[in-house]
Amino acid sequence: MPNFGPEERGVSAAGDALGDLGQVFSTAEVGSRLRAASPTGYAAAARFWQAAYSARALSPRMKELVLVALHATVTALDSEGVRRHVRRALAAGATQQDVLDVLITIVGAANHALYFAVPVLMRELKAAGHPQAEVPPTTPEAEAIKDEFVRTRGFWNEQRDIIVRMMPEYFTALSKVSTESWNNGPLTSKERELVCIAIDCSVTHMYEPGLVIHIRNALKHGAEREEILEVFHLASLTGLEGYILGAEAMFNGAESSNTKKQK
Repeated sequence: MPNFGPEERGVSAAGDALGDLGQVFSTAEVGSRLRAASPTGYAAAARFWQAAYSARALSPRMKELVLVALHATVTALDSEGVRRHVRRALAAGATQQDVLDVLITIVGAANHALYFAVPVLMRELKAAGHPQAEVPPTTPEAEAIKDEFVRTRGFWNEQRDIIVRMMPEYFTALSKVSTESWNNGPLTSKERELVCIAIDCSVTHMYEPGLVIHIRNALKHGAEREEILEVFHLASLTGLEGYILGAEAMFNGAESSNTKKQK
């Protein structure tokens, strides 16, 4: 069933507008010049873009929030994509608080690097016979951090155990930022899990352990298969980002004028 809230009934027209590739560019001229330069390429790209918006399991608002996450996550950091999809999310009915919920939710993705980095350090310390090669014992403080995280987020993965013991101050701060939106944000738990699914399934991250956790949690919060598949589909739209940015570089503003002068 569609994920539209009561205020989002009748949003198909908005979704259709957002599904028009021509609306993505900074000016109508960019899209027109791109279409003129490569008609068949533009048609293929436009169809690929539109296909992600033709499905109706997710509202236009939720689609754009997912795309904000995909472009703003640490593994992408596409500033133009962030600006574009923040603007489009607000136009589709998201609030500023919705967008900020997404942006704070995805901060913790950078911690995934520590899941392999800290064990490598410990392995090398042990290989070198270093006096600090042993992992410190679990402390009551570490257990309290773990308990609070599990209460708020509903899961715990074993990779966190070594980090909380080795870097307790860091992990305390990480847990606070990782639970902030869950404690105070306006998105529903299901919506936030869909955002996390988008991050972990993206081509710039492809983090299976997290993807498993967030799919399970999304299902517990009532997500349908079609909603999760639409998140996957939206993640594939990042494949068009180079095409979009390249068109902007060639056909907008000063760049277009300079090309004309060179001729």
